[in-house]
Amino acid sequence: MSGGRLGNEDIQAATVRQVAMLMAAAAITAPKSGGQLFLAGKPDFLETVIADDPSGLRELAGWLRARGKERREAIWFRDAEVAEAAGAILFIGLAPHWYPPGYDCGACGYATCAEYLHFTRTLRAESDELEFSGPTCNLRDIDLGVAVGSAAKTAAIHSIDCRCQTRVAAAARKLGIITAEIAVALTLS
Repeated sequence: MSGGRLGNEDIQAATVRQVAMLMAAAAITAPKSGGQLFLAGKPDFLETVIADDPSGLRELAGWLRARGKERREAIWFRDAEVAEAAGAILFIGLAPHWYPPGYDCGACGYATCAEYLHFTRTLRAESDELEFSGPTCNLRDIDLGVAVGSAAKTAAIHSIDCRCQTRVAAAARKLGIITAEIAVALTLS
């Protein structure tokens, strides 16, 4: 920036960052099972993180390329290019302290949420080394989808290109950028 004037790159970077913040707000306030996000004493079970530092984006791309080489799959290299070229990436995921809504709906295969938590504890701990930890509550997966959809809608309203990607989110999880057990990365430009 010279002489108080903003160039296109300055405007683009500031706009993408501002819209990413609006997207995070849309994700957090999107409807959730039972409206539990707003009940007194209930912790937020979503994690939102914005990554827009070029060196961090390069680190994500490097991890994705290494995974692509390891797996011999071209899709990882494509996602590496997208991550590296993004103006910012918004990660939305289920925080490690997420909890089921207590509906005892049975969608997970267990009669109650308490049974689900008890019988899946070992599976969840053992799956931590995988790209995402699981199993997760079906209703919380739906809540995550609603949050991602609300964020993507916000990007569209503000004319920001947005792509939803799980491999980029897996890279962020493995690099410690996010702590979410399952997440989606929304790459923005």
